[in-house]
Amino acid sequence: MDKWLPVMWMLYNGKNGKSSYELARDLGVTQETAWFMLHRLRVAAHTRTFEKLSGEAEADETFIGGKARNMHKSKRESKIQGRV
Repeated sequence: MDKWLPVMWMLYNGKNGKSSYELARDLGVTQETAWFMLHRLRVAAHTRTFEKLSGEAEADETFIGGKARNMHKSKRESKIQGRV
């Protein structure tokens, strides 16, 4: 929780709260990252818990990598197996 204290202070110190654009500018991150952080902090503040999730996570249909047609022929033959 200690690492979130400066962000929590910025979130609750202002009269009208803090927008993701303002937080992104202050922290030097993208607006999407700031929005995600604020969303998580608001949920944690609402439920009064800052504990991490635990247990198993499952992902369906994950594909990591670029399109095969954008690769060099030699790389495509060695890397791609099944998807074109």
